[in-house]
Amino acid sequence: MNCSMRTAIRRLALSAAAIFVGIGAVAAQEPIRLGLVMPLSGQNAEYVKRYMVAPTELAVKEQNDKGGLLGRPIKLTVEDSRNDGASAVSALNKLINVDKIMAVFTVFTPIALPQIPVAEEKKVILLAPSTEHPDLTKSNWAVRMTPTALTTGIVIADLAHKMGLKTAATLSEDNEAIRVTVKTFVAQFEKQGGKMVGDETFKNQDTDMRGQLTKLRAARPDALYFIAPSGRPTALALKQISEVGMKPKQIFTNHLVEDREVIALGGNMAEGVIYTAVAVSPEFNEKFKAALGYDPDPNAGKHYDSVNVLFEAIKKVGSADDTAKVRDAIYNMGDYKGVIGTFKFVGTGESLISPILKTVKDGKYVRYQQ
Repeated sequence: MNCSMRTAIRRLALSAAAIFVGIGAVAAQEPIRLGLVMPLSGQNAEYVKRYMVAPTELAVKEQNDKGGLLGRPIKLTVEDSRNDGASAVSALNKLINVDKIMAVFTVFTPIALPQIPVAEEKKVILLAPSTEHPDLTKSNWAVRMTPTALTTGIVIADLAHKMGLKTAATLSEDNEAIRVTVKTFVAQFEKQGGKMVGDETFKNQDTDMRGQLTKLRAARPDALYFIAPSGRPTALALKQISEVGMKPKQIFTNHLVEDREVIALGGNMAEGVIYTAVAVSPEFNEKFKAALGYDPDPNAGKHYDSVNVLFEAIKKVGSADDTAKVRDAIYNMGDYKGVIGTFKFVGTGESLISPILKTVKDGKYVRYQQ
């Protein structure tokens, strides 16, 4: 073998060694560690898994399929909050101390608010995409992707007034954020000359609301505003409204009327219901259904967008290691075009996005035309 061939072979071997070292370095890169704490057991579990966990996992998978973020894989660790604040805090502490996460995705006011002091102390970004309680974003470590409970109550009260509805009643889950929505609805409705004739609540795990609905039927309200945090109680309420013979002129609710359980249990009572929502792009609808086999709802869009907002902030900072810088990149992001439309961050974790009105017409979910 001549000298030039030996040199070429040596160079090839060195090049191959360099390639393998490079591959090893990429493979050995520490993952960007994220956590998720949501109720994966109990009445809301099926809804949470389909429309909150699944879109979060989808966004993470898409980024990993592109090679990760900043050359690092993304690892999402999921924990069950058991629909309980204390369990949610315990799960978050585990994710921080054992799994070393830099951000957590969470949901529902009774779960998210107790986690805030832990997130603040440990400097972990807390993303609660669909949590509406106004106090959430008083924390300088929290982010949301939805209109607040204050906004939705006012929107429904204004519409009831425009429709000429003189009396109203509410049936809602006994939930802190939902109580805010009810209070703002009542205040705005009465401010415009309306009269409240009933206010009933139910607990998170309740499945029978006939007693409350029978009381409200006797009050004969023009409008019934029903609010729950997931699809199953919405479906049960619509079914039981029909069973007790309650016939208000108009039923109002939130976007959870689009949940598949409403069609299965709520029957024709969903027809004509008017509700608040955010718009979800047709492109996301198609992508989500192709990946998961079912249609998304607005919450799926919020949770999907929250992951990509976090990723965009990490890219801008150029690192996931300084959580304060990543948080600040979110808070100062300005306009962001997501699958739920264009929203804006202007110095806090509050995304400035307004609800839209939709209705169920001929079994389809369409924009409500005033």
